[in-house]
Amino acid sequence: MTESIIIKDAGPLRHVAIDRISPVTLLIGESGSGKSVFMKALLLMRYIYKMLNIRATLKNAGLKSPFKLNLSSLLKDDLALYFGPGKSGEIQYSTHDGRYTLRIANGKLITKEAENISAPDLVFLKESWITEMRSAIPMWLARPGAFKEAGFYFKETADDFDKALDAVTDLAMPHIGMHMRVKRVNDKRRVMLAPDNATYDALELRNASSGMQSSAPVVALTRYFAREFSFKDALKRSIVDYLFQQDRLTHYRPDIEPADIPRIVHMHIEEPELSLYPSAQCAMMEDIVKTALNPAADRSLSIIMATHSPYIVNYMNILLSLPHTDPAALSGENLGIYRIADGQLQNLMARTPAGRWIVDSTAFTEPMTDILSRYRSLNS
Repeated sequence: MTESIIIKDAGPLRHVAIDRISPVTLLIGESGSGKSVFMKALLLMRYIYKMLNIRATLKNAGLKSPFKLNLSSLLKDDLALYFGPGKSGEIQYSTHDGRYTLRIANGKLITKEAENISAPDLVFLKESWITEMRSAIPMWLARPGAFKEAGFYFKETADDFDKALDAVTDLAMPHIGMHMRVKRVNDKRRVMLAPDNATYDALELRNASSGMQSSAPVVALTRYFAREFSFKDALKRSIVDYLFQQDRLTHYRPDIEPADIPRIVHMHIEEPELSLYPSAQCAMMEDIVKTALNPAADRSLSIIMATHSPYIVNYMNILLSLPHTDPAALSGENLGIYRIADGQLQNLMARTPAGRWIVDSTAFTEPMTDILSRYRSLNS
């Protein structure tokens, strides 16, 4: 499924567009440049398109859908500031090379160009958000009632991580030299981290360093959605349970069997590098990319990340240079990197004269050059 998006006049974003969203996409920019706004707008449109696919699945089977899409209820947290009634923000999201298009303009959701999804184009989608506030998740696991006002995006991350811990009970975390294991003690779940070199005893996630706490949900959720997440259960929750409750299950006659419909997980990750040493940032990125590019046979996985880290962006050149047989090898076809500045996007993907894909990271040498210049001026 191809995707494109255009966002206009949404907070710091003046006019940004991606013609074809890549399976691995990075957004880099200064704080407040609009990276999270971009990802939240994309998450919103993908969720709406997911619901339209469920509606079309029922319609193609001759059943009326119960799902109604109300924009005001979909604008979580700060999105209402940009796309709610009376706001000037606009989004246009298209799939399948522009065959189906959703729009938000003048505080209204327009879906008429995506209402009749044909059976061959149907997809099952799962949308995931991994918040920059994830270091608080170990405390949430111990005291979920204390986080009632944490907001939609934190709750999405925490709930998904909670489910992931039931499925991913043994996880290597080579980027920090640790191993995560989930244990049950007196009906209570303990998330333990043990060093690979056994130089000290295992410790609970809530007592681990900030880098361990922030990266554990990222690695665990990538693994969960790539391999353990059950689309069968998700389909049951969204379609089969409704039909059973309405006593319409015997009337369900789909044009295409659910097992034949493509399944896609979209992950949206804020600042994967949080509290990690540069070499650990790069090692974690390689692990994430390797997992994302090699999911279970019944699905594909797409990741978009917002980052401040020039190390991560530069490291993509390493992954672009790996032999194609390496499970973490990227190509210009499955990688997109964009800098957000002054409300616009700058594509950082380029080709060398020999035709090889590279990431143009020259802009990120400027801070170090400025520091060096000032140092020289003070010591001349």
